[in-house]
Amino acid sequence: MSQRHRSLTAIAGAVLALALLAGCAPEPAPTPTSTPTASSEPSASPSESPSESPSESPTATATIPTDCNELGSEASRLEMVGDMTLQSDGQGFERPAPEGATLVLGCDWIVGDATGLLLLISTATPDAVAAAVATLPDQGYSCQVADDFGAQFCELPGSGPDTEEFVVARDDVWIYYAPVNRNGRAFLSDIASQIFG
Repeated sequence: MSQRHRSLTAIAGAVLALALLAGCAPEPAPTPTSTPTASSEPSASPSESPSESPSESPTATATIPTDCNELGSEASRLEMVGDMTLQSDGQGFERPAPEGATLVLGCDWIVGDATGLLLLISTATPDAVAAAVATLPDQGYSCQVADDFGAQFCELPGSGPDTEEFVVARDDVWIYYAPVNRNGRAFLSDIASQIFG
């Protein structure tokens, strides 16, 4: 065998050996990606410290005016009693009221011989107020919950036009309202909104 033939055979063998070795080499490991994977450990979250139990929201407190001349809006007050004279503070009137009620504000307006308004605002325990409302239907009142101020609204028709009696009651507040020969519903609505918010 010539020298040249041996050299070509050796080169061919070396190329074949390199090819076989290359075929057996392991593939390179994949480059790690930044895609998060699920783990069995819990994810970080704000630590749950014992928190205070939600405190009960304070009950709405009624705001009862202490002056008859501060009741309702000025416009509705002037329309209802602007021409009337305040006669008394409402003491001594016997009208439906809860047991143990305390008169907070009484207003007795009158003009002429047969036109006026009696308003008595009292407070009592909420249970006493609820119990008193329950007795009103037996006295001829019709009662329902007023949508605008969320109180019991009870009405007793009078013997003539605009001689109704009304009771508005919520929580510990009792409003007795009796217009005579004058439509006083707008003034009553303003007073209730002022008191109950």
